[in-house]
Amino acid sequence: MAGYALDVGMRYLRSKKRASISVISVIAISGVALGVAALLAVMSITSGFQREFRDKVLGVNAHVLVLKYGLNFDEYRDVIARARKMPEVAGAAPFIINEMMLAKGDRLSGVLVKGVDPQLMPGVLDLPGQLKSGSLEGLRLPGAAPAKRPRDESEALAEAPPPPGADDEEDLDAYLSDLARRDGEHDPLAEDQEPALARAPKPSAQSTAADALPEVKVPTPEEMEEALAASELAPLPSDESEARLVAESAPQAGALGPEKPLPGIVVGATLARELDVQLGDRVKVISPLTGVDTSLVRAGSRAPKSRDFKVIGVFQAGFQEYDSKLVYVDLYEAQAIADQGDTVVGVEMSLRDIDKSADVALRLERDLGGGPFHTMDWRELNHNLFTALEMQKVMLSLVIATIIFVAAFNVVATLIMIVLEKRREVAILKAMGSKDLAILQIFMVQGAAIGGVGTSIGLAIGGAICGYLNYFRFPLDPKVYLIDHLPIRTSWTEFFATVLIALGICVCATLIPSLWAARMLPADGVRPQ
Repeated sequence: MAGYALDVGMRYLRSKKRASISVISVIAISGVALGVAALLAVMSITSGFQREFRDKVLGVNAHVLVLKYGLNFDEYRDVIARARKMPEVAGAAPFIINEMMLAKGDRLSGVLVKGVDPQLMPGVLDLPGQLKSGSLEGLRLPGAAPAKRPRDESEALAEAPPPPGADDEEDLDAYLSDLARRDGEHDPLAEDQEPALARAPKPSAQSTAADALPEVKVPTPEEMEEALAASELAPLPSDESEARLVAESAPQAGALGPEKPLPGIVVGATLARELDVQLGDRVKVISPLTGVDTSLVRAGSRAPKSRDFKVIGVFQAGFQEYDSKLVYVDLYEAQAIADQGDTVVGVEMSLRDIDKSADVALRLERDLGGGPFHTMDWRELNHNLFTALEMQKVMLSLVIATIIFVAAFNVVATLIMIVLEKRREVAILKAMGSKDLAILQIFMVQGAAIGGVGTSIGLAIGGAICGYLNYFRFPLDPKVYLIDHLPIRTSWTEFFATVLIALGICVCATLIPSLWAARMLPADGVRPQ
């Protein structure tokens, strides 16, 4: 840049002959400042939503999940061992999650019951840090063991020993005949009737039908009166005697032994308020789909399974969807309710660097051999949510950037008016030997100065707005926005991006009038208008 270009450009910007140019310059600077402040605030808010949702989701969900097609994920211990061998993995734990019902008294709510291992879970999830009250002690009862898979009729028949001689048809017939004979020998009806029939006298040929009929005795009137007198009802007991009988029949304290301890359950803060649940309360988890026989033909279908738990903790993840629908129980208790034996839904892992989650998930899936196993990272698990947030951030930034575009038109108008006013000075400079590039730089300095001053003021205003919102935590409706306050995240990346956008628009806006001034001939500048 020519040495005099900066000095001449700034002198032209401070025009003293025409106040209108200075006014337009102030309007252009104000427009750029307003656009920069709005753009910085919007980018900080959208980035805050992204970070808040990511932190809330990762506080309840792991970085990488290993799932298996089907309901027989019983080799989860081997999967955990393989995952722990990877240097990027910080922790791994099994989990079960099912839709169930949580009841306290006459209050009922649908929940997601997540079974976790109390020993392995703290290395994967942030539940201990999310506890609002209580603790995780008592989540697993002493002596608890994995659930056993129930045997159905087909498995029982398959495990039964074959009858002797099943290979020979004659031996099989003999075996069945022997079973029928044994059943006849132990038939209580046959045992009762056979001696009676043997002892019964055989009727003679001279006996008649009248002799076989039993003799019927007709009671006298005196005997009937005595029978009626004896059958009169006794008087009802008094209230005092009835209360005494009830008290005597009630079980005494300690007669049934000490009450059996209940497994623990951890509920969300919003769910605790809805059900009026306090620490130490007894709640019931009901599985509507477990144990229900949907076939109306087969008799003896079981009722839905239920299990009593003791509330040992209340957590607050800050995410309305989790605080109102998620509860934690012991893995073994969740297995017992699901009635699928020692199986899990999947294995979840936490990584030391979440940016490597996609690579770790792919490598682990290859290590497991693929097939029924498949992995998911946290981005894939919440793809729709984070894609929507990213699109929202881009679109809002483009919309707010239009304010800077509008301010750029004021920059163009300012420079055009300066060029028209300084035509004679430009002609003299070119006659004195100034090159087109120097003239171009003179007017581009003015556009860059307007953009620089406006950007600086806008950054100060935008930073003040972000600081105010971050300090006072503007409240939001968690039922609509899923979080309870407006999140703000300011970073140097956001500042630099805003500065580059504002300066880029302002500099580009100066190209048209600057090129027009640079191509002006000296004769055109001194020619009378």
